[in-house]
Amino acid sequence: MRKMPSMRTFVWLTAAAVLSGCANAPELSSPAHSVETLAKACPAIANQRIDPNRIGLPSGEAWIASARLMRAKPAGTQPNGAVQPATPDYCQLLGSIAPLDPNAPPINFELNLPLHWNGKTLQYGGGGFNGTLITGLAPLRDATNSAPLPLTQGYATFGTDSGHQSDAHPPAEVAAWALNDEALVNFAFASYKKVKDVAHALAEDFYGTQPAQSYFFGGSEGGREGLTMAQRFPADYDGIVSVVPVINYIGLNHSFMRAQLLQMSDAWISPAKVKALGAGVAKACDALDGLEDGVVNNYLDCAIRFDPRGLRCPDGGDAGNHCLSDAQVRVVREMYSPYELIEPMVNGVSTYPARLPGGEDVPGGGWDAWVAGKTRPTLPVALEQSRQWLYGGNFIRYFVARDANFDLTKYDPENFRPRLQEVSRLMDSTDPDLSAFFGHAGKLIIRENASDLAQSAQAGMNYYRTVVGKFGQARVDEHLRLYVSAASTHGGIARSTKDGSEVPTAVNLLDVLDRWVVKREVPADALTQVLDARTPPHQVLASRPMCRYPNYPRYVSGDPKNAANYRCTDYVP
Repeated sequence: MRKMPSMRTFVWLTAAAVLSGCANAPELSSPAHSVETLAKACPAIANQRIDPNRIGLPSGEAWIASARLMRAKPAGTQPNGAVQPATPDYCQLLGSIAPLDPNAPPINFELNLPLHWNGKTLQYGGGGFNGTLITGLAPLRDATNSAPLPLTQGYATFGTDSGHQSDAHPPAEVAAWALNDEALVNFAFASYKKVKDVAHALAEDFYGTQPAQSYFFGGSEGGREGLTMAQRFPADYDGIVSVVPVINYIGLNHSFMRAQLLQMSDAWISPAKVKALGAGVAKACDALDGLEDGVVNNYLDCAIRFDPRGLRCPDGGDAGNHCLSDAQVRVVREMYSPYELIEPMVNGVSTYPARLPGGEDVPGGGWDAWVAGKTRPTLPVALEQSRQWLYGGNFIRYFVARDANFDLTKYDPENFRPRLQEVSRLMDSTDPDLSAFFGHAGKLIIRENASDLAQSAQAGMNYYRTVVGKFGQARVDEHLRLYVSAASTHGGIARSTKDGSEVPTAVNLLDVLDRWVVKREVPADALTQVLDARTPPHQVLASRPMCRYPNYPRYVSGDPKNAANYRCTDYVP
């Protein structure tokens, strides 16, 4: 069989053919290589294969299913009213990486190569249990409405489905793919490394030079992926942004199950009860930041001040929506208490930290979405129930018990000790040893959202403290920042409990990271979060500071919608 030319050779030959007959035609690797040449070379990449030897983990062959030249489009409005950001001329590659196990799903990916390249790559992280192709064409998590897409800024962007496809299973069986060992390893870490290596090989072949900087940006599961890359593949990335990372995976899912199993009885916190809970937190904590505006900024002090027993119905029974029964008080107390694991997991982690009070009644991001759901948890797991029940139940059945029919009400972690340790080694991204990442001047920004009810903001805080404990504050300050967005829910939304108005939470962390890596501009101790209009010219409607942990934004005086009127203040117990 005749050997196929390498991707680099093929694209170079295509470009050379385009330029044949031109005097002094530049080589593809020349910095002056024309945009026209890249545009004509793009479609020829389709059907090409990338040698597995160019992938840093054992892997099947990568294949480019399609290569399309996408012409620039101005900003517009989608049929649903959402703003569609402008996009540039770029080469869109869709491909897959074959599994080693013929029974495992492939790893699908998308790579977008702008014709006007800034020399940098940006890998997007996923979310939930993944299974949906991350295209690299969406706005970054928590970005301002005025921010151009990374692709439009010149980044070569890419993402993956992490090696399984959610539409292969019923919607409530979102982790059924984890019964396959290779699919689980791909989800844990391998797919992101493999796709990164393929994307960089393709970018080098297309542009004729290696990327100058390589970045990763992800939130939630994608935030875990970012920290995983810093810990497992530290030489691969110059900078990483990790937002609300679900790093203590074993502890997280067990804390889900604790709250959900309690609510299978009459302890369920109905949507009407959630409003009473939110009002109770606001009463205890709203003024702790110097301003009664329905926003809990002093998140650490609130964790001490709020006691759900203050919402107890007079006789401990369920006396209506304005109070909580004894059983319901227990659910709330468990949510705001640490979860003790049966034994230490990888890196010696033995607890999952308590959630912080705040944001309970924020629609779509508070207890209604994550803890209570529209109906109480039942078997079988259903989509209208809480996300904790959906994710926690799927985790127990498919990651741990590995039995689709396992009865969740019978779950006892004592019966799964070896398996829990095995899954922890795969999924828990809690290793504080970032020496290799720091050693090549890698930069890491972590953002936690204080009112996160999906995962605990204190998980990131605990991780940060372990890194400081290992390296010392001065060394960590050279490479790592932890910011806390007060009152923000898991998805980054914050609203006043007084009037429902939106609170500023948007900030362009990719720009902060890039300046830190390239220009050595050390990020400020306080970054400005804004609320800007969704339509051009994207007027800034309000702003406030996002402070480095453990500081919080304390109101001083003046217009509370102006960040200048707050000071990042040390939390004093």
